[in-house]
Amino acid sequence: MTHIPAAPETNPPRLVELDALRGFAALAVALYHFTAEYSDLYGHTVPLWEMRFGKYGVQLFFAISGFVILMSLERVERVRDFVWSRAARLYPSYWTAVALTFTVVTLFGLPEREFSLQTALVNLTMFHELLRVPHVDTVYWTLTIELSFYLLMFVLAYTRTLPRIIPIFIVLVVLQTLAELAAQALGMTFLARLASRPHLQYFALGVLAFKQRRGEVSLPSALVLVAVSFAHEVFVGSEAPAPVFPVVLCLSYALSRGWLRWLTWRPLLFMGFISYPFYLVHQNIGYVIIRRLEAAAWRPEAAIAVALAAGFLLAIVITYGVEQPALRAFRQWRRKAGSQAPVPPRLA
Repeated sequence: MTHIPAAPETNPPRLVELDALRGFAALAVALYHFTAEYSDLYGHTVPLWEMRFGKYGVQLFFAISGFVILMSLERVERVRDFVWSRAARLYPSYWTAVALTFTVVTLFGLPEREFSLQTALVNLTMFHELLRVPHVDTVYWTLTIELSFYLLMFVLAYTRTLPRIIPIFIVLVVLQTLAELAAQALGMTFLARLASRPHLQYFALGVLAFKQRRGEVSLPSALVLVAVSFAHEVFVGSEAPAPVFPVVLCLSYALSRGWLRWLTWRPLLFMGFISYPFYLVHQNIGYVIIRRLEAAAWRPEAAIAVALAAGFLLAIVITYGVEQPALRAFRQWRRKAGSQAPVPPRLA
């Protein structure tokens, strides 16, 4: 994803396709959790169709982040504006989700997912995984990866190397692959897991899509980045099976070519709008609801529908009651500080 735009627009139009893809990915992950993973953890009262492939919506989230973060960096005047805007968008909703999830699980119980107040407080940093503190909700595992990617992009922007981002990503993906292969060969499973955490091969697809959309990447460079990323999936593997990579690649390419504009179904776009809070609150709270309702002789399908509805309602409340006010406060603060830098698009 390397680009050199001829004449960048001052206010480029919002890409509704991104919202649609986010909405689709969030729904896919939630359906996986409420069908397949719930069955594995607690067991539904009756056999149920399982959407196991939905878990790979996370890989699509990573690709979307690669696209959005690079676009965000190109729309801010100062690199530190990027840091503050990310914090304003991510942390208020996250803190609210941690508090809600911890409270619901503590009050109603959820086997093997009940944690102390101290653990919940450390979770508020969003860096708790680095301290080997368990997640209040296991969906938080992706947040450490997202933050690591933001840090990488911040460094590239600060050092003014973003114009060379495609060759840089080629090198980084190759190094990640070699590090994982070396750790596996030496039987160092912990280091192998650590080396695989960045998931750069999926972020790279989003970065490449943005560069292709702007016409700033040559075909040879694009092919090399795709080749080394796919080689990682073939020779090393990741949390997603190799066939997931070409699917995300095709969606990323379609996004870069403007072929996803037909994804303008309003419910899907709205789902994308509330996808971040929904992702944060749906899992453990949904599990509590499903367990309670199935224990009361509800059908699993009905219990799952109620859990989804609860996730939607909570996400709407957080979006309009926490996230949007926080962003308005950030904009006002930046105006008072003398910066007119635009707030970057919503992240998955």
